[in-house]
Amino acid sequence: MLAGVVAATAAALAFDDAKPCVDTQTTFVCPQGVVGASYSIQLEGRGGCGPDPAAGSAGLPYQYRVLNGALPPGLSLSSSGRISGTPAQAGDYSFWVELSDENPPSQSWCVPKQAERPFSIKVLSGLTITTNALSQPATVGAAYSAPIEAMLVTSLSPLTGTPAAGATWSVVAGSGALPPGLTLGNGVISGTPTTEGSYQFKVQAALAPTRTHSQTLSIVVRSPVAITTTGAFTGDTRLVRTEVGVPISATLTASGGAGTYTWSLASGALPPGVTASNGTIIGKPTTAGAYRFSLSAADVEGRTATFAATVLVAPRLAISTLVLRPGKAAKLYRAKLAKTGGVAPVKWTARSPLPRGIRLDRTLGLLSGMTKKPGRYRVTFEVVDALKVTSTKTLVINVLA
Repeated sequence: MLAGVVAATAAALAFDDAKPCVDTQTTFVCPQGVVGASYSIQLEGRGGCGPDPAAGSAGLPYQYRVLNGALPPGLSLSSSGRISGTPAQAGDYSFWVELSDENPPSQSWCVPKQAERPFSIKVLSGLTITTNALSQPATVGAAYSAPIEAMLVTSLSPLTGTPAAGATWSVVAGSGALPPGLTLGNGVISGTPTTEGSYQFKVQAALAPTRTHSQTLSIVVRSPVAITTTGAFTGDTRLVRTEVGVPISATLTASGGAGTYTWSLASGALPPGVTASNGTIIGKPTTAGAYRFSLSAADVEGRTATFAATVLVAPRLAISTLVLRPGKAAKLYRAKLAKTGGVAPVKWTARSPLPRGIRLDRTLGLLSGMTKKPGRYRVTFEVVDALKVTSTKTLVINVLA
């Protein structure tokens, strides 16, 4: 008796025409989906053997299936009426859904019926930030610019789309902060960092309230690479005077930046006989000349510092005078010693006795004076330059009667 009453009063089976998909008379239009964004709606039915909210009846469960057409790729319809998944391709999709009472019914009073209607789901292209990490190293006091790219994704497999022009960019509140001195605008992080440190933050791109995507990024700001020196180029010295055969040594030390440093000859040339390796300059020049060069130190993130210097290599110090002019007793004598090469200033010394009355100017190498005693005098002269290089030569001063 009860079953008959229920069957007699059951309303016609139909889809709910207001939720979650709106009945436009021609089709049920479901909420829009977005490629790559989770989607989930629950279809609703009324009447038939199903639950009757007005009567407070639990009723029997409905069953749903797609009759023809196709759901958007990535979405599926469960038998209980839930359309869910992640849309994989943009487009307009139409399909027919059948709503039926439980069939076969679990209660004898239910006479299963069916209803079917066309549905549509529009899937918009999705917005995704394709920049996963910022490759541009950040340095205190150096201009910084790093673009962040976003794509309007029309398909997930394979990933295809177009650049997301016109997206609005922001740093998500409460997700951290950009390094001091940097700002985000039009998809570019730019500025001049002022403070060392490691900074993590989340950026968001938005085209509409339903199309947003965020990505966590990080920037490490380091101090610039700097070079200090010891040895020949100590302090602010950038010019060194030396000569052939005299050892030269200097150590360049890099600091700041990140990790170990790679040294290279950035420009010019070192003197022949002198080498540079890992910031150490060492050797004995073999050829006179002016040598200008730059050494560069680079850290593992591409920061560089350059040290520019000049080495002036003089020829080896040597006494070039071959013969001294003869003198005459009781007459004024004057002769000048000459040298080649070396680094000024130089000092002259007579290592054996000069004729009585003849003196040597140690700065000028000038012999002058008067001697009364004729004779042949063998004198060994020595010259010493600023680098303590010496040269000696024995010359003869003939004093005639």
